[in-house]
Amino acid sequence: MTAPMRVTLIGKIGSVTHWLEDCAAGLLAAGHSVQLCPTRDPRLNAAIERLLLVRRLGAPRAAWTARAVGRFRPDLIVAVRGYEVPLRILDRLRALPGRPPMVAWVGDGFLETDRAIASRYDLVAHTDSFFVEQHRSQRFPVPCCYLPHAANMRLGEPTPANRIPRVVFVANPTPHRVALLNRISTPIELYGPGWRPFPAVAHAIHPLRLDIPALAAAYRSHLAVLNIRNEENVVYGLNQRSFDPYFLGTPVVSDDQRDLSTCFEEGEEVLVYRSAAELDEICIRLQRDPGLAASIGAAGRRRVLAEHGYDNRLMTVVAALP
Repeated sequence: MTAPMRVTLIGKIGSVTHWLEDCAAGLLAAGHSVQLCPTRDPRLNAAIERLLLVRRLGAPRAAWTARAVGRFRPDLIVAVRGYEVPLRILDRLRALPGRPPMVAWVGDGFLETDRAIASRYDLVAHTDSFFVEQHRSQRFPVPCCYLPHAANMRLGEPTPANRIPRVVFVANPTPHRVALLNRISTPIELYGPGWRPFPAVAHAIHPLRLDIPALAAAYRSHLAVLNIRNEENVVYGLNQRSFDPYFLGTPVVSDDQRDLSTCFEEGEEVLVYRSAAELDEICIRLQRDPGLAASIGAAGRRRVLAEHGYDNRLMTVVAALP
Protein backbone atom coordinates (compact mmCIF):
# COMPACT_ATOMS: atom_id res chain seq x y z
CA MET A 1 0.00 0.00 0.00
CA THR A 2 1.21 3.50 -0.79
CA ALA A 3 1.67 6.01 1.99
CA PRO A 4 -1.53 8.05 2.44
CA MET A 5 -1.83 10.73 -0.21
CA ARG A 6 -4.08 13.66 -0.96
CA VAL A 7 -5.62 12.98 -4.37
CA THR A 8 -7.90 15.22 -6.40
CA LEU A 9 -10.10 13.31 -8.85
CA ILE A 10 -11.70 15.22 -11.70
CA GLY A 11 -14.03 13.88 -14.35
CA LYS A 12 -17.57 13.00 -15.31
CA ILE A 13 -19.79 12.08 -12.37
CA GLY A 14 -22.96 10.05 -12.76
CA SER A 15 -21.81 8.17 -15.87
CA VAL A 16 -23.05 4.69 -16.75
CA THR A 17 -19.65 3.19 -15.88
CA HIS A 18 -19.43 5.04 -12.50
CA TRP A 19 -15.64 4.95 -12.97
CA LEU A 20 -14.97 8.22 -11.15
CA GLU A 21 -17.05 7.23 -8.12
CA ASP A 22 -15.48 3.75 -7.98
CA CYS A 23 -12.02 5.29 -8.03
CA ALA A 24 -12.90 7.67 -5.21
CA ALA A 25 -14.37 4.86 -3.08
CA GLY A 26 -11.37 2.61 -3.67
CA LEU A 27 -8.82 5.27 -2.73
CA LEU A 28 -10.80 6.32 0.35
CA ALA A 29 -11.01 2.69 1.50
CA ALA A 30 -7.23 2.44 1.16
CA GLY A 31 -6.74 5.40 3.52
CA HIS A 32 -6.12 8.24 1.08
CA SER A 33 -7.73 11.69 1.30
CA VAL A 34 -9.82 12.28 -1.81
CA GLN A 35 -11.28 15.42 -3.32
CA LEU A 36 -13.91 14.89 -6.02
CA CYS A 37 -14.31 17.68 -8.59
CA PRO A 38 -17.02 16.85 -11.16
CA THR A 39 -16.62 18.43 -14.59
CA ARG A 40 -20.30 18.11 -15.44
CA ASP A 41 -23.74 18.29 -13.91
CA PRO A 42 -25.24 14.75 -14.15
CA ARG A 43 -28.75 16.23 -14.21
CA LEU A 44 -28.15 17.77 -17.65
CA ASN A 45 -28.28 15.79 -20.84
CA ALA A 46 -25.14 15.89 -22.96
CA ALA A 47 -26.38 18.32 -25.62
CA ILE A 48 -27.64 20.91 -23.12
CA GLU A 49 -24.53 20.49 -21.00
CA ARG A 50 -22.19 21.16 -23.93
CA LEU A 51 -24.11 24.29 -24.82
CA LEU A 52 -24.01 25.64 -21.28
CA LEU A 53 -20.35 24.80 -20.72
CA VAL A 54 -19.30 26.62 -23.86
CA ARG A 55 -21.55 29.64 -23.57
CA ARG A 56 -22.07 30.26 -19.89
CA LEU A 57 -20.60 27.87 -17.34
CA GLY A 58 -17.15 27.09 -18.75
CA ALA A 59 -15.21 29.90 -17.10
CA PRO A 60 -17.01 29.81 -13.69
CA ARG A 61 -16.64 26.03 -13.44
CA ALA A 62 -12.94 26.18 -14.31
CA ALA A 63 -12.38 28.95 -11.77
CA TRP A 64 -14.33 27.08 -9.08
CA THR A 65 -12.34 23.89 -9.74
CA ALA A 66 -9.02 25.71 -9.54
CA ARG A 67 -9.97 27.43 -6.28
CA ALA A 68 -11.19 24.18 -4.72
CA VAL A 69 -8.03 22.28 -5.74
CA GLY A 70 -5.85 25.14 -4.49
CA ARG A 71 -7.49 24.94 -1.07
CA PHE A 72 -7.20 21.14 -0.91
CA ARG A 73 -3.49 21.15 -1.84
CA PRO A 74 -3.34 17.61 -3.28
CA ASP A 75 -0.24 15.55 -3.89
CA LEU A 76 -1.68 14.38 -7.21
CA ILE A 77 -4.46 15.27 -9.65
CA VAL A 78 -6.01 12.37 -11.59
CA ALA A 79 -8.45 13.06 -14.42
CA VAL A 80 -10.60 9.98 -15.00
CA ARG A 81 -11.42 9.82 -18.73
CA GLY A 82 -8.90 12.60 -18.95
CA TYR A 83 -9.34 13.45 -22.63
CA GLU A 84 -12.93 14.49 -21.91
CA VAL A 85 -12.00 17.16 -19.36
CA PRO A 86 -12.46 20.68 -20.80
CA LEU A 87 -9.20 22.44 -21.69
CA ARG A 88 -10.34 25.51 -19.77
CA ILE A 89 -10.30 23.51 -16.53
CA LEU A 90 -6.94 21.89 -17.25
CA ASP A 91 -5.30 25.20 -18.07
CA ARG A 92 -6.56 26.69 -14.81
CA LEU A 93 -5.17 23.75 -12.87
CA ARG A 94 -1.80 23.92 -14.65
CA ALA A 95 -1.51 27.56 -13.65
CA LEU A 96 -1.87 26.86 -9.91
CA PRO A 97 1.23 27.88 -7.92
CA GLY A 98 3.25 24.80 -6.98
CA ARG A 99 0.70 22.51 -8.62
CA PRO A 100 1.08 18.74 -8.18
CA PRO A 101 1.50 16.30 -11.10
CA MET A 102 -1.54 15.91 -13.35
CA VAL A 103 -2.42 12.47 -14.73
CA ALA A 104 -5.01 11.49 -17.35
CA TRP A 105 -6.52 8.00 -16.99
CA VAL A 106 -7.90 7.16 -20.43
CA GLY A 107 -10.10 4.19 -21.28
CA ASP A 108 -10.89 4.71 -24.96
CA GLY A 109 -9.13 5.32 -28.23
CA PHE A 110 -8.01 8.80 -29.22
CA LEU A 111 -7.30 10.91 -32.27
CA GLU A 112 -4.44 13.08 -33.47
CA THR A 113 -6.57 16.05 -32.44
CA ASP A 114 -6.24 14.93 -28.80
CA ARG A 115 -2.53 15.83 -28.88
CA ALA A 116 -3.29 19.29 -27.48
CA ILE A 117 -5.18 17.99 -24.46
CA ALA A 118 -2.54 15.31 -23.82
CA SER A 119 0.08 18.05 -23.56
CA ARG A 120 -1.70 19.49 -20.52
CA TYR A 121 -0.84 16.40 -18.45
CA ASP A 122 2.41 15.13 -16.95
CA LEU A 123 1.43 11.50 -17.61
CA VAL A 124 -1.26 9.71 -19.61
CA ALA A 125 -2.29 6.27 -18.32
CA HIS A 126 -4.11 4.01 -20.80
CA THR A 127 -6.28 1.06 -19.77
CA ASP A 128 -5.47 -0.70 -23.05
CA SER A 129 -1.86 -1.51 -24.04
CA PHE A 130 -2.77 -1.01 -27.71
CA PHE A 131 -3.30 2.68 -27.00
CA VAL A 132 0.04 2.83 -25.17
CA GLU A 133 1.64 1.64 -28.41
CA GLN A 134 -0.38 4.15 -30.44
CA HIS A 135 0.51 6.98 -28.06
CA ARG A 136 4.21 6.25 -28.44
CA SER A 137 4.14 5.65 -32.18
CA GLN A 138 2.39 8.99 -32.71
CA ARG A 139 4.94 10.69 -30.45
CA PHE A 140 2.45 12.39 -28.20
CA PRO A 141 4.31 15.05 -26.17
CA VAL A 142 3.91 13.43 -22.74
CA PRO A 143 5.01 10.14 -21.12
CA CYS A 144 2.46 7.33 -20.90
CA CYS A 145 1.98 4.02 -19.11
CA TYR A 146 -0.32 1.01 -19.07
CA LEU A 147 -2.87 1.24 -16.24
CA PRO A 148 -5.76 -1.25 -16.43
CA HIS A 149 -9.09 -0.78 -14.73
CA ALA A 150 -9.45 -1.80 -11.07
CA ALA A 151 -12.04 -3.67 -9.03
CA ASN A 152 -15.03 -1.85 -7.57
CA MET A 153 -15.05 -2.44 -3.83
CA ARG A 154 -18.51 -0.83 -3.57
CA LEU A 155 -20.02 -4.13 -4.74
CA GLY A 156 -19.52 -5.59 -1.27
CA GLU A 157 -18.36 -8.93 0.06
CA PRO A 158 -19.13 -12.51 -1.01
CA THR A 159 -22.11 -14.00 0.79
CA PRO A 160 -23.31 -17.62 0.75
CA ALA A 161 -26.05 -18.01 -1.83
CA ASN A 162 -27.67 -20.60 -4.02
CA ARG A 163 -26.39 -19.56 -7.40
CA ILE A 164 -28.51 -19.60 -10.53
CA PRO A 165 -26.84 -22.22 -12.77
CA ARG A 166 -26.33 -19.77 -15.62
CA VAL A 167 -23.74 -17.30 -16.80
CA VAL A 168 -24.79 -13.64 -16.66
CA PHE A 169 -23.77 -10.77 -18.95
CA VAL A 170 -24.49 -7.16 -17.90
CA ALA A 171 -23.69 -4.84 -20.80
CA ASN A 172 -25.03 -2.93 -23.75
CA PRO A 173 -25.39 -4.76 -27.07
CA THR A 174 -22.87 -4.13 -29.85
CA PRO A 175 -22.68 -5.86 -33.26
CA HIS A 176 -19.79 -8.07 -32.12
CA ARG A 177 -21.56 -9.10 -28.92
CA VAL A 178 -24.84 -9.83 -30.68
CA ALA A 179 -23.10 -11.90 -33.35
CA LEU A 180 -21.30 -14.04 -30.78
CA LEU A 181 -24.39 -14.60 -28.63
CA ASN A 182 -26.30 -15.62 -31.73
CA ARG A 183 -23.79 -18.41 -32.43
CA ILE A 184 -23.92 -20.18 -29.05
CA SER A 185 -26.52 -22.65 -27.87
CA THR A 186 -26.29 -22.13 -24.09
CA PRO A 187 -28.83 -19.56 -22.81
CA ILE A 188 -27.24 -16.56 -21.09
CA GLU A 189 -28.88 -14.14 -18.66
CA LEU A 190 -28.61 -10.72 -20.37
CA TYR A 191 -29.09 -7.43 -18.53
CA GLY A 192 -29.04 -4.03 -20.17
CA PRO A 193 -31.18 -1.75 -22.33
CA GLY A 194 -31.26 -2.44 -26.04
CA TRP A 195 -31.14 -6.25 -26.11
CA ARG A 196 -33.60 -7.91 -28.48
CA PRO A 197 -34.73 -11.56 -28.71
CA PHE A 198 -32.31 -13.89 -30.49
CA PRO A 199 -33.71 -16.09 -33.25
CA ALA A 200 -31.25 -18.94 -32.64
CA VAL A 201 -31.10 -19.23 -28.83
CA ALA A 202 -33.42 -18.46 -25.91
CA HIS A 203 -31.29 -16.04 -23.94
CA ALA A 204 -33.11 -14.56 -20.94
CA ILE A 205 -33.33 -10.82 -21.60
CA HIS A 206 -33.79 -8.24 -18.84
CA PRO A 207 -33.82 -4.78 -20.51
CA LEU A 208 -32.72 -2.96 -17.36
CA ARG A 209 -29.85 -0.69 -16.40
CA LEU A 210 -28.58 -1.95 -13.03
CA ASP A 211 -27.45 0.30 -10.19
CA ILE A 212 -24.63 -0.80 -7.88
CA PRO A 213 -26.77 -2.93 -5.49
CA ALA A 214 -28.59 -4.62 -8.37
CA LEU A 215 -25.31 -5.23 -10.21
CA ALA A 216 -23.83 -6.81 -7.10
CA ALA A 217 -26.91 -9.01 -6.73
CA ALA A 218 -26.65 -10.16 -10.36
CA TYR A 219 -22.96 -11.02 -10.03
CA ARG A 220 -23.41 -12.68 -6.62
CA SER A 221 -26.37 -14.86 -7.63
CA HIS A 222 -25.07 -16.37 -10.88
CA LEU A 223 -22.58 -19.11 -11.60
CA ALA A 224 -20.19 -16.88 -13.53
CA VAL A 225 -19.99 -13.54 -15.34
CA LEU A 226 -19.51 -13.41 -19.09
CA ASN A 227 -17.26 -10.78 -20.61
CA ILE A 228 -17.33 -9.89 -24.31
CA ARG A 229 -15.20 -6.95 -25.38
CA ASN A 230 -16.83 -3.81 -26.71
CA GLU A 231 -15.26 -3.59 -30.16
CA GLU A 232 -16.04 0.13 -30.29
CA ASN A 233 -13.51 1.11 -27.61
CA VAL A 234 -11.33 -1.90 -26.73
CA VAL A 235 -8.50 -3.50 -28.70
CA TYR A 236 -6.17 -5.40 -26.31
CA GLY A 237 -7.49 -4.16 -22.98
CA LEU A 238 -9.80 -5.23 -20.18
CA ASN A 239 -12.90 -3.48 -18.89
CA GLN A 240 -14.34 -3.04 -15.40
CA ARG A 241 -16.26 -6.31 -15.83
CA SER A 242 -12.91 -8.11 -15.97
CA PHE A 243 -12.32 -7.26 -12.30
CA ASP A 244 -15.55 -6.37 -10.48
CA PRO A 245 -17.19 -9.82 -10.17
CA TYR A 246 -14.21 -11.18 -8.24
CA PHE A 247 -15.02 -8.98 -5.27
CA LEU A 248 -18.05 -11.25 -4.87
CA GLY A 249 -16.12 -14.46 -5.52
CA THR A 250 -17.71 -14.91 -8.95
CA PRO A 251 -15.48 -16.07 -11.83
CA VAL A 252 -15.23 -14.32 -15.18
CA VAL A 253 -15.54 -16.11 -18.52
CA SER A 254 -13.62 -13.83 -20.86
CA ASP A 255 -12.80 -13.50 -24.51
CA ASP A 256 -9.11 -13.79 -25.32
CA GLN A 257 -7.80 -10.26 -24.76
CA ARG A 258 -4.05 -9.72 -25.11
CA ASP A 259 -3.86 -7.77 -21.82
CA LEU A 260 -5.60 -10.55 -19.88
CA SER A 261 -2.36 -12.42 -19.17
CA THR A 262 -0.90 -9.33 -17.46
CA CYS A 263 -3.67 -9.45 -14.85
CA PHE A 264 -4.88 -13.07 -14.45
CA GLU A 265 -3.73 -16.66 -14.85
CA GLU A 266 -5.80 -18.45 -17.49
CA GLY A 267 -7.46 -21.62 -16.20
CA GLU A 268 -6.67 -20.74 -12.59
CA GLU A 269 -8.15 -17.26 -12.10
CA VAL A 270 -10.14 -16.73 -15.30
CA LEU A 271 -11.72 -18.93 -17.97
CA VAL A 272 -11.00 -17.90 -21.56
CA TYR A 273 -12.86 -18.71 -24.78
CA ARG A 274 -11.66 -18.15 -28.33
CA SER A 275 -14.78 -19.17 -30.25
CA ALA A 276 -18.52 -19.57 -29.78
CA ALA A 277 -18.05 -23.34 -29.51
CA GLU A 278 -15.48 -22.92 -26.75
CA LEU A 279 -17.77 -20.53 -24.87
CA ASP A 280 -20.54 -23.15 -25.03
CA GLU A 281 -18.17 -25.78 -23.67
CA ILE A 282 -17.13 -23.59 -20.74
CA CYS A 283 -20.74 -22.75 -19.82
CA ILE A 284 -21.71 -26.43 -19.85
CA ARG A 285 -18.64 -27.40 -17.81
CA LEU A 286 -19.45 -24.79 -15.16
CA GLN A 287 -23.05 -26.00 -14.92
CA ARG A 288 -21.89 -29.56 -14.45
CA ASP A 289 -19.17 -28.63 -11.97
CA PRO A 290 -20.17 -25.64 -9.76
CA GLY A 291 -17.10 -26.39 -7.65
CA LEU A 292 -14.92 -25.29 -10.56
CA ALA A 293 -16.70 -21.94 -10.66
CA ALA A 294 -16.19 -21.52 -6.92
CA SER A 295 -12.49 -22.38 -7.20
CA ILE A 296 -11.86 -19.95 -10.08
CA GLY A 297 -13.84 -17.24 -8.31
CA ALA A 298 -11.89 -17.64 -5.07
CA ALA A 299 -8.50 -17.61 -6.84
CA GLY A 300 -9.48 -14.55 -8.87
CA ARG A 301 -10.64 -12.77 -5.74
CA ARG A 302 -7.27 -13.35 -4.07
CA ARG A 303 -5.53 -11.90 -7.14
CA VAL A 304 -7.83 -8.88 -7.27
CA LEU A 305 -7.42 -8.11 -3.56
CA ALA A 306 -3.64 -8.38 -3.87
CA GLU A 307 -3.03 -6.56 -7.16
CA HIS A 308 -6.07 -4.96 -8.75
CA GLY A 309 -7.42 -2.37 -6.34
CA TYR A 310 -7.35 1.38 -6.91
CA ASP A 311 -4.51 1.72 -4.41
CA ASN A 312 -2.45 -0.63 -6.61
CA ARG A 313 -3.18 1.61 -9.59
CA LEU A 314 -2.12 4.66 -7.61
CA MET A 315 1.21 2.98 -6.83
CA THR A 316 1.73 2.36 -10.55
CA VAL A 317 1.01 5.99 -11.39
CA VAL A 318 3.39 7.32 -8.75
CA ALA A 319 6.17 5.03 -10.02
CA ALA A 320 5.56 6.08 -13.64
CA LEU A 321 5.61 9.84 -13.06
CA PRO A 322 8.59 11.54 -14.72
